[in-house]
Amino acid sequence: MNNPEELKLGLIREFRDQLVSFLDDLIEAFPAEGDLIIIRICVRDQLPMADVLGRYIRDLLPIANQIKDRNAGFFLQNTLLYSGAPLATAKINHFKELWSSDQLDDNDRETIWKWMDVLNAVASRYLKRFGPVQGWEPK
Repeated sequence: MNNPEELKLGLIREFRDQLVSFLDDLIEAFPAEGDLIIIRICVRDQLPMADVLGRYIRDLLPIANQIKDRNAGFFLQNTLLYSGAPLATAKINHFKELWSSDQLDDNDRETIWKWMDVLNAVASRYLKRFGPVQGWEPK
């Protein structure tokens, strides 16, 4: 995969595949959370993945230190994670409450952090190699 366009598409696909796997893990852990299935379908089949990656790079990579530091505020105070998703405010609050609830133990939270580490790594590789995704340059 020496062609830069092929490498770019490969990283976009890797980001999508990792995000879908992450959502699969969440769906398995929380089978009653039907919205996760809707989000998975959107990510897998409907949303332009370059846009998802571009938004992630622009809006979430700058606060990647919160993930590295395992700062729960990343999930509890950050609306960037949820805005643009097909979720009502009540659902956003529900997911924030889920993070704080006893439905998640420390191992579950660490698994989620590790998935975020993976997404950060793929997004960082793309950014270092190609810069921001076109149309998703820093504000």
